[in-house]
Parts: sequence; C-alpha cells; structure tokens
Amino acid sequence: MNFFFVVGENSGDALAAPLITALKEKHGDDTRCFGVGGPLMKEAGFEELLPMDQISVIGIWEVLPKIPRLIKLNKFIAEEIEKQQPDAVITVDFPDFNFILAKALKKNGIFKGKIIHYVSPSVWAWRPARASNIAPYLDGMMCLFDMEVELYTRNGLKAAHVGHPIVTNDLDNVTGEHFRSAREIPEDCKTIGLFLGSRESELKNLSKTLKESVGIINEFRSDIHVIAPTLPKVEYKVRKILEDMKAPTHISENIDVKWSAFKACDIAIAVSGTVALELAYAGVPHIIAYKINPITALILKFMLKTKYVHLANILLGREVVPECLQKNCNADYIAQKANDLLDDKAQQDAQKEDFKAIAGLLGGGDGVSPSTKAVNFITSVLEESTDHVDQAVASNETANENVVVSPIGLTAIFNNL
Repeated sequence: MNFFFVVGENSGDALAAPLITALKEKHGDDTRCFGVGGPLMKEAGFEELLPMDQISVIGIWEVLPKIPRLIKLNKFIAEEIEKQQPDAVITVDFPDFNFILAKALKKNGIFKGKIIHYVSPSVWAWRPARASNIAPYLDGMMCLFDMEVELYTRNGLKAAHVGHPIVTNDLDNVTGEHFRSAREIPEDCKTIGLFLGSRESELKNLSKTLKESVGIINEFRSDIHVIAPTLPKVEYKVRKILEDMKAPTHISENIDVKWSAFKACDIAIAVSGTVALELAYAGVPHIIAYKINPITALILKFMLKTKYVHLANILLGREVVPECLQKNCNADYIAQKANDLLDDKAQQDAQKEDFKAIAGLLGGGDGVSPSTKAVNFITSVLEESTDHVDQAVASNETANENVVVSPIGLTAIFNNL
C-alpha cells in the first residue's frame, strides 16, 4: 500500500506520525508513506520528498509575498501525486493549501486513488455551508470532534469521529511533584505556567505581553516561580525572551517530562491554541490570551459562529477558561485575571471539575486510539467505489467554483479554491 501525505504544520506532523505507525502495523512494514511532512513523521518511517516548512505559512499578510511560490509548489505536488499514483492521498489539517490541491486532483482526473483529509476545518465556527463545498473533492473526512461529522455526511461525504490524539496520554498517575523536586521549587511557592506558543508569529507578537503580565504579578508577590514548557526547536528563543525574568524561571524543553511540567503549574497563562486544550486535558487551571492583526480580527468578528475561542469553552458550551483577546490581550488585564485565579481556589477547583468532561468529548474512554480509528476509516474508504465522488464533482463543477475554506490563509487570497 502507498500513501502520499501532505502536512504543513507541527500539529499535523504530530498527528500524522502515529497514523503512519498504525498504517504500517495494519498493512505491513513495506507500506510506503511518503510526500510532504515533518521530523516526527520521518521517525515513524516516512519518506520525505519535501519538508513541510517549504509550504508552511500562516496569516493573510504573511502569505501575500509567497503566493507565486506556493502556487508552483501546489502544482508540483499535484503532478507528483499523479505520477506516483498512490492508493490514497492523506492531507492533514492545513486546509487552505490542501483543499486547493484536492480540487486540482479531482478536476484533472489523472489521479485514480482516494483523497482523505484528517482534521476538519472549523466549519462549526464559521460558515458551516463550506462543508458542502469541500465534500465533492474528497473521499473521506476524519474529524477530531463528534460535532463535525454530521456537517459532512449530510452533504454526501463519508466522515467519522476518530478522536483527538491528546487522549492517548494517560495522565491519571502523572503529578508535578517530580518536576518541582528536580527544579528545587519550594512546596510553599506558587507556580505560574507560561506557555508562549511555538510559532514565530506568537513568539514575536505575544511573548512580551505575557512575560510582562507575570512581571506585574511578581511585583506584588514574593512566592512566584515560573514554569515555561516549550519545544526544542524554539527553546533558544524562549530562553532569550525570558532571560531577564525577575521571578525564578524554569524552562523545560524535555518532551519526556512535558506532562509533569504541566501538572507542576498551580495555574497557567497560555496563548490560544492546542496547548490550551492540553492544559484543560491535564486539568490545569488557566487563562488564555491572543491578539491578531486588527483587520483579520474584524473579518473573523463577522464570520465566527461561536461565542468562544478556547476549544474547551466551545466543547463545554460556556466560558470555563477566561479569554483575554484583542484589546484585553494586555499585560495589566492578563495579570489581573491570572492573579485572581491564583488566589481563588474555588475558581481553580471549578475549572478542574469542568475539565473532567474533556476527555470524553475528545473521543477517549473506549480503549481505541485515534490513529487506530483513523486507519480503520481509511481502510473502509479504500474499499468503496469512487463513482459517486466523480459524479459529485461533475455536478458541482459550476456551483463550487468559488469555494472559500477559511478567512485566514491561502483561500482568503485566491478567488477560486
């Protein structure tokens, strides 16, 4: 079996790696997984034809100067897929680039295999009608959240809730005691987790504000220790950002002690994103902060269908975690919210109690890993005929000429997907 992957971000790399391992377990070690990917995928036996950082770009303004090159890369990848004729193309997240690719492959009609996408775009957050535009150019959609499935199946696309990969981490017996002991953090000290993100744009635009917020808290307290878990690839930058912190600061890039570092935090301040969902899953009380370009924010204001940004708040249907966004993403406001949380055990306990429901909502508890569910879904798609997809593409050719998938990224620039 041959599977061509297209991955454009670190989160996709982390999703695809265990899927590659599961595919090889299912179909044999000679299963070929190749294409565009990252380092974790390579460790799992992936054959990298193009590193994912060649296509990775985020934001409207950031993408503008790179459009000509990205168009060429998209075309090159489509031609390589048509040449290789894998059994399936598995695109992971990164919808702005990947849906353009999927449409090109279906329209050209040269590639005869299946196209399966892993991680639904946030159709439940803005413009649910996009699901009908996406459906004709895919053979399957693997969703992280159960609420997404029906949006696709009602439009004729085979879809399944495979669950979020975070549930593969069993944290029942993980505590922060070992981390605190190893770092010689006194038992009577309060710890604030500082999660600055891993993207260049986040470190550049948000780290100063989050750092200043902790500095404000430290001015009024003498019992603060800062814990800053990060990734090896940005460890140096994080150390430079935090090198003049006045509070004792413990930076950890060791993936093996990641969850222990999380659990060692009494509370946390984090950028919005995957790490915030990880904090909720780990049961760590926290607040989130984020700020984007004002024009992009204005666009999102009119397009968003959800009241919240944090996925835990969206899944739970209420603001469990305070959100410090845009004008409220300033050091004084963040410091106030964080300090209130640090002093209010009842608020901490309320968050922890609400977080207990997160695992079930993410697809945990049934003993089957997301990667195994994903492999089973891929296998079921490979066993189906493509006739209905070809007919759907033909009938929707005119109606779906102007498919916009996301307000941020490539498809916000291109008129046609």
